[in-house]
Amino acid sequence: MALLSAAAAGAVLGVRHALETDHLAAVATLVEDDIDRAGFVGASWGLGHSLPILALGVLFVVLGIHLPESITRLFELVVGGVLVFLGARMLYSLGSVDVAAHGHGKAVHSHLQIGGVSLGFDHQHVDDDSFLVGILHGVAGSGILVIALVSSAPTVKTALTFLGAFSALTVVTMAAVSFLWGRTLDTQFSTYLKATAGIFGIVVGSHLALSQLAGFGLF
Repeated sequence: MALLSAAAAGAVLGVRHALETDHLAAVATLVEDDIDRAGFVGASWGLGHSLPILALGVLFVVLGIHLPESITRLFELVVGGVLVFLGARMLYSLGSVDVAAHGHGKAVHSHLQIGGVSLGFDHQHVDDDSFLVGILHGVAGSGILVIALVSSAPTVKTALTFLGAFSALTVVTMAAVSFLWGRTLDTQFSTYLKATAGIFGIVVGSHLALSQLAGFGLF
């Protein structure tokens, strides 16, 4: 019964956690690069997000390790900066300079196109991008609260059950949200939606970064 309760609690918290504002802001901007595989981009974020929570959660339970608040603030500051960058990149792609993306399997090859001149950049592995952003989110903010919650579990088996259900539902929820967002972007309103997502990312990222800077006492 205890394991069933832990699984149910982890599943509910996983869905709730995936739908947090900063998580949605990140994935909304990442999906734009690979609309045809939007669900996979969201799942990659979810997997990256789950890894540090699983690893740190086990350490918290088994060894009783606690991360200092300054470390979590630093990661949240980095996450804020990443969100601002992703939002700005999306807005830039909507400007007069056209960035044409061509799919090659799991990668996207971008070409800066100005008039008749096309300049190629290195391949960008979009899945890798979302995976890394997910890892940053996993060690920042409410991810640490989840780990702290796990540390109070009565047994290691209960903690692992909670973590497993939490991680699985986080991945599934974000994959579903990303898939739906990708389908929405593939419409006549895509330009307005992308602009909204870009602004949303910049606003959320700026707020997160400024909050952490204030926590460090920098202003």
